[in-house]
Amino acid sequence: MKTKCDECDGNLKIDAARGEGICQVCSLVHEHISNDADTNSGTSLGEGRQNEAINAEAGHAGARMGARMNPFGDRVDGAGNRLNAQQQKRARRFGQLDRSTQRDKDPMYAQLMSTMRDMFGRDMAKAMEPLARASARKLTQAQEATRATLPSSAQDRLKCPKTSICRAGGREHPELRGATELDNLRIMSLAIASIAARWFRTVSINEQQLMAMYGITPNQLKNARKVIMQHYQQRVTQGWAAPPNQLSRAAEREDNFDKVVQNLTNALSERLTELELDMVIEAFFDNMTAIREPSVDAPTGNVPISMVAGCVVYSILMRLGLHEGNLSAVAKAVGRSGAGIKSRLEELMVRFDSGEFPEGKALFVDPVPVREENTDEMDGELADE
Repeated sequence: MKTKCDECDGNLKIDAARGEGICQVCSLVHEHISNDADTNSGTSLGEGRQNEAINAEAGHAGARMGARMNPFGDRVDGAGNRLNAQQQKRARRFGQLDRSTQRDKDPMYAQLMSTMRDMFGRDMAKAMEPLARASARKLTQAQEATRATLPSSAQDRLKCPKTSICRAGGREHPELRGATELDNLRIMSLAIASIAARWFRTVSINEQQLMAMYGITPNQLKNARKVIMQHYQQRVTQGWAAPPNQLSRAAEREDNFDKVVQNLTNALSERLTELELDMVIEAFFDNMTAIREPSVDAPTGNVPISMVAGCVVYSILMRLGLHEGNLSAVAKAVGRSGAGIKSRLEELMVRFDSGEFPEGKALFVDPVPVREENTDEMDGELADE
């Protein structure tokens, strides 16, 4: 019987009812199969039966279970003799009865893990498993008993996130949830990957690109992140989950800055010429350096880096006369509103005028260097042709 974690060598706490061994250090879940008399199931037949995962990575319950009483199928017996019509009917009936005694109490957990593997790969899905388990598996009976004694706010946070996310918005705001089960699984997977990058130092992801790829809205992601984070934090408070090993504020700011730059470049490349884009991006890096960003010690360190970047880019576009029609594109790229960027720019200008933000000279006074195409070089290229 396995007693040590594959990842950190911590001790496993065996949950026989679920057929799992849970690492008490990193919370990684390991499959734990007990050797019952004549079965391969996690426990015995009947109401509490848990099934051996025949294919532990299957995305639906039936594929992961030894669900057929006749392992040779419904058309032949164990000796390979073909069954007649009546025998086939009886075999199918027995198979249905057998399946009815096998229960996967949290089928969405397996589907969520499968979705995460599809979206982010096997290794990253494994690293994010503690969040997936917290998001899609119900509390144990003992945990539910404890939950009932907690204040109502803590009880609410300990509701299973999958239920809250799949029912988000109710009748009034159905746009907060996915239209299909797969949509909800993708929303949860993206939210988990976004949280894990910060809490468990997994590979950083570009949320905006993935939202566009899978048709996920900012509000859907925001809601799922909030529900999962609050639930997991309450589990940590209760001692039911390992505390996150979060990135420092400085590292997180730099990571977010890299993603913002990529998104801004992609957005503006569709709206500016190559020469214009080069000028804007070059000026952007110069201006960000001038105001000491990205850094938590910058004069704008208390402002989200996405907002700072949006303000800097838009100020450059205005000084170059390229701002018309581009505010919404900039706002979308940094995940902010156009009105919010304008308002924050005005606030920064007030701080600059009052002397509180002298670094703002780069944004409000200094001109943006304008490059012109090298006509001599172009003439040479034409002559060569």
